[in-house]
Amino acid sequence: MPAFAAPQPGASLLLSFASPIASSSSSPARHDTLLLLSPNRLSAVRAFAALEAGYSVVIGAAASDIWDEELQDRRERAEVGVVEFELGAKVDEAEWGAWLDALPGTLMDRCMLLVLNDTLPTLLESTRARRTFASAQDFRAAASKRRYLVNVADAPALSDFSWPTTHRFDLTPSPLSPTAPAKSPLQLAITTNSSACRLATRLRREVVATLPSSIGSAVLAISSLRTALASEAKAGSGWSEGAIEEADVEIEVGGTSLNRPAEQLSRAQSDGLERAEVAGRQLTKADEEVVERGLSPCRVRALDRRRLSNGASSLGAARLVPAPILVREAIADASLLHSSVLSSQPSTWTALEAQRTRMRYVAQISEYWPLDRLASVTLSSLSAPTTPQPSSPPSPSLTPLLSRHSLIIAPPPQAGRILLLGTGPGSTLLLTRLAYLFLTSPPGSPYHVDLFLSDKLVPSEILALIPSPRREGVIIARKFPGNAENAQDELMRLAVEGARAGKTVLRMKQGDPFLYGRGGEEVLHFRAAGFDPVVIPGLSSCLAGPTICGIPVTQRGVAESLVVCTGVGRGGREVGVEGYERGKTLVVLMGVARLESFIASLLSHSKSRYPPYLPIALIERASSPDQRVVSATVETLEKVLQQLSPHRPPGMIVIGWGVMCLEGTEGKGDVTILDDDVGEEKDRARVEGWLGRKGYRVKEGLGEGWRSVVEGSGL
Repeated sequence: MPAFAAPQPGASLLLSFASPIASSSSSPARHDTLLLLSPNRLSAVRAFAALEAGYSVVIGAAASDIWDEELQDRRERAEVGVVEFELGAKVDEAEWGAWLDALPGTLMDRCMLLVLNDTLPTLLESTRARRTFASAQDFRAAASKRRYLVNVADAPALSDFSWPTTHRFDLTPSPLSPTAPAKSPLQLAITTNSSACRLATRLRREVVATLPSSIGSAVLAISSLRTALASEAKAGSGWSEGAIEEADVEIEVGGTSLNRPAEQLSRAQSDGLERAEVAGRQLTKADEEVVERGLSPCRVRALDRRRLSNGASSLGAARLVPAPILVREAIADASLLHSSVLSSQPSTWTALEAQRTRMRYVAQISEYWPLDRLASVTLSSLSAPTTPQPSSPPSPSLTPLLSRHSLIIAPPPQAGRILLLGTGPGSTLLLTRLAYLFLTSPPGSPYHVDLFLSDKLVPSEILALIPSPRREGVIIARKFPGNAENAQDELMRLAVEGARAGKTVLRMKQGDPFLYGRGGEEVLHFRAAGFDPVVIPGLSSCLAGPTICGIPVTQRGVAESLVVCTGVGRGGREVGVEGYERGKTLVVLMGVARLESFIASLLSHSKSRYPPYLPIALIERASSPDQRVVSATVETLEKVLQQLSPHRPPGMIVIGWGVMCLEGTEGKGDVTILDDDVGEEKDRARVEGWLGRKGYRVKEGLGEGWRSVVEGSGL
């Protein structure tokens, strides 16, 4: 069993306290009061943060104190309370204790956090002397005996908690939040653990600047979808009360949940969803009149159920109800739609599985979609796919032409085309030159693209290369669990429709289109529709990923051949793997979701079992700044991953002696593996020397050399 990582002291236990005003009236009394001693500028900053979090704020002040202007204003508006605080700069623990005990019980029963701010070097124009360190120590001792948590300004050693530098994100206009407050639920906090507060402020500023302006609205949109799913559970749709929370825990700590294979919808189910979606768009005059008359949501819902029983979706009616009802009601209706279709088709799916699938898809789009697109996520992301219309240049005029004989000649219809583009392993710098041209070229260029169709794993950094006005029209595959086939069909249909309309269609795939990219079946589909697509190769992750991570897939004396396979076959079936050969490297794409069963098949292979001590590496998000490489042995990798933070898709697995050959013991390398006689004892010894006492290796982020290349530094 590998050793667990040793804790490294120096971090804070960062906690997020729930807002007291968010609790129900039936909840027991909570510690929801903050006592700030000294009415100075720092107290004003702390008070504002506490008020926004729903806490009551009480200021301790002397009659002679000069109040901060902001605090004085809040005092006059009764936003903060006041208690007398006349204690001198040198009072001891006994005096502190007596003062605390004399405070009103109604205040101190609800107070948990005490902040002492008169320890600052400057106190504005106050006549109060700066508090001594000894007195601050006694304050902490007295407060601790009474079970209060304290913070002493400029004294980290005396503080139970610190204040991170924070940023609250604004909301941008959104169909989901027309009447929402100006501030979003998203809050960023950065701490240097009191080591470099000014630097923390700068870091906050620079981190915020890297995020899109709509990120706050994106959080609100995802929250609205989650709330709607929770409402379904409480309405008795088949979920337990804690189903969403359980799904969240599964996604956050389960590691492989996001990409876990799911049963695919049958062709009949996909067709049923499509028919229901089309029917849902066909509102009758009676339906419109019902909504216009302002019927209650319950009445509209009843009407929707009646229509649903006739095979029609309620999506159209849901779009006409008032905005606050939109998401909640529409998604609940989508649940009915989903259930009705599934119940009418032979399937092993249950209502619970269908709902968990949609919840997992919310998690997936949170992980994969570009951040600037999440603000506009709607019901269509969770229901049968629709066809958004991307912006594109106007079609050329079809004005008739006159020949020399005065005959009217219509111009020939503009022929469209389809391009299958490989976008490489992830980094924008690893795109081919041709890929870059197709992504960025303006109208009038021979490389201009009218319609962008993207797989969900194409990184947002690559999509961001598309000029902003046209980026909004990018269509991302809705490959949520169980809907991969339907989503694939949707993109192929959209590509054909776009080409028939005379557009240049760019179908983007991660890696290379012909290496587990389903490029071949798309070529055949497009040919059958009358379009012979151009396939533009991309750098495959099966080669680029290991190379970036310092793992040669072939190497003299180590690996003489390379086998690339997938971990998930068509329809979610298991994939057979070739037996072990000492001089062979095995690269597995899309295999993390089935790691347990895959490793079991290696160790019990019917022809040639893989040695349990054989080196193996999991490469996650190759070429991205948050790249991670976890190296272990075939028998220990799964246990190692259980100790680490969750999996970061996409991931690939490399198995074979090439994983360790450039490192070996103490980084000296080992390229004589094939020259040595095969012996388990010697092989185990070389692996143990490579992995060290922990039994595994973890490399976070790009190496220094690669960072210098990506950042353009040191060149």
